[in-house]
Amino acid sequence: MSICFYTITPQPEQNPVAYIIRIFSDKNGYSKLIKTRAFPVTNPQNPKATEETASLYGELCVTDFMNQEDNA
Repeated sequence: MSICFYTITPQPEQNPVAYIIRIFSDKNGYSKLIKTRAFPVTNPQNPKATEETASLYGELCVTDFMNQEDNA
């Protein structure tokens, strides 16, 4: 059985200009990086909107990956 998860990291931590999302697969205790994507902050007054977009992307990618694993 494998588990898929994602992380979101602001770059830089203070006043981020982008959010980096990394999607991982963990199988038998071994984690493998599947995908990395950057989401540039499009509105400096509202960086949270970009973080939410990155989070939605991560949720959809994880769901898609898990569905592919179930059908394999």
